[in-house]
Amino acid sequence: MRRLRCGQVLPVKLGLACMALSALAGCGGGTSNRQDPLSVRGSSYAAPLPEAKSIQEAYKPASSDEPPNPQVKYHVPPAFSFEDRPLSDNLSGSIEMADFEAAVIRAGYWPLLEGEKNYTVLAVPNGPFEAFKHEVKPDLMRPTGRSYLRGFIGQMILVGHWDMPTIQRKAAKKGGSVQVPTLAGPGHDVILKPTVFGSVEVIGKDGTVTLTGGGYPQANGVLYMADSILPYQ
Repeated sequence: MRRLRCGQVLPVKLGLACMALSALAGCGGGTSNRQDPLSVRGSSYAAPLPEAKSIQEAYKPASSDEPPNPQVKYHVPPAFSFEDRPLSDNLSGSIEMADFEAAVIRAGYWPLLEGEKNYTVLAVPNGPFEAFKHEVKPDLMRPTGRSYLRGFIGQMILVGHWDMPTIQRKAAKKGGSVQVPTLAGPGHDVILKPTVFGSVEVIGKDGTVTLTGGGYPQANGVLYMADSILPYQ
């Protein structure tokens, strides 16, 4: 290289410069097959997940002979469900669905919620789930209860993408309700029945439950919150 009078440096071996640049931009007319991460942004479409009532309701004022127990400790910032993330990400981001998440993992269905195939999950908040676990099925999360757990959780994971418009449209064509298969297998399909109040009644083999809200779109399905446990025998 030789230095110019103005103090700039003029490269004389353009071949070397081209080789260096080719690693980044495909010098010589080539095209790069790598995606530029700076041009890829996460989705800004999100909806707040249900508040962590199970934690807020645990607050008890301290008595005069106890250390202070400020209520602010029981406030949980809202978590959000992002439309471009899979069911597994949004479930794990919600404190209010922590018990349900643990049950899905123990039942062996978690890898499905991480994948690309569409599922519709009827999640249960911590309160109803804890009550069911302690009062009805104490061994639910133990090895002795795993067979029951797979069926119990499996009936709350529907095969396919069942958002509210799809449920309403297909139910209208089939006389007011639509039958949907679940991961619990044959004999454990559920019936989705839209109500006049805008909600959806889920009729299972052993009982019913109502979905609250319009659901949360996911990258691989739909996430709903159920108002209680869907009975399973």
